[in-house]
Amino acid sequence: MTQFNETEKRRITFQMRRGLLELDIVLRRFISTEFPKLNDAELAILVELLKLEDQDLLAQINQAEPPKETEFASLLEKIRNACQAA
Repeated sequence: MTQFNETEKRRITFQMRRGLLELDIVLRRFISTEFPKLNDAELAILVELLKLEDQDLLAQINQAEPPKETEFASLLEKIRNACQAA
């Protein structure tokens, strides 16, 4: 399993900057509340999740589409919860 150091975590947060304003807002809230709590397994899933196109990612966060991969489900739920807490 990959272990993520601080440089890699900063790289992930940079990748979370997206072209869609709505998606950018959602992910910024997630970064400020939940991202620091993620373990290495969750970070690895997040890296895969961020490979999706912006429209697909937003649709999965908004539950307009089911998760492309089953392992995305718990992380998508954490992203949704971060938005609701704000």
